[in-house]
Amino acid sequence: MTDSAVAETCRLTVRAPSVTIDLAVPADVPVADLLPTLLRYVGEEAEEAGLDHAGWVLQRLGDAPLDEETTLAGAGLADGAVLHLRPHTEALPEARLDDLVDGIAETVGRRLHTWHAGAARGLLVGTALATVAAALVLVFRPGVTDSTGIRAACATVAGVLLLAGAGTASRAIGDRLSATALGLLVAPCFALVGWVLPGGDLTGPDAAQVVGARLLAAGAAAAGGAVLALA
Repeated sequence: MTDSAVAETCRLTVRAPSVTIDLAVPADVPVADLLPTLLRYVGEEAEEAGLDHAGWVLQRLGDAPLDEETTLAGAGLADGAVLHLRPHTEALPEARLDDLVDGIAETVGRRLHTWHAGAARGLLVGTALATVAAALVLVFRPGVTDSTGIRAACATVAGVLLLAGAGTASRAIGDRLSATALGLLVAPCFALVGWVLPGGDLTGPDAAQVVGARLLAAGAAAAGGAVLALA
């Protein structure tokens, strides 16, 4: 046998839980064939203990356990390499190089309330509803204006805009939740229109008739608004 036919020798230092082993082995030896030899040096109790934790693994510090099917040369082990013999269930964790930008992106991606298109639509719908409600409260607040026409016009415009928004959300975008939220305010807006249009003095002698007429008009307008919103 010539020197070229002899496999290169790889000198290893293996650190086991209770002993450190220095040995030289051919670089073409598979890891699976090296493990039984190492366990004999560690002690017979190591072989029996392996049954309790799914066997043993060899690994370099900071690396994943070596594949048992690969050879020492295939694993990239150089002469003088240091390996750790560990229980399979207690293998050393791999080293992790944290990148600040990647870390921030990963953290944001895992957050529960990640900003997305649905959240943007929800914010837009909520803002629209709050704005319409605040505007109607302001217009119908006593002392702001006594003009029936202005109040009716404001409520009508609000109802029509909400109705258009609900239709767009339902048919063009397919967002039924936003459409429902917008449609819920259509009936109250039209009801306000029906309430103010009949006019009349609520404090006069005919207050009962005035209230009845306003309630009837408000109910009819609200029903019409609800039908349009559901259409």
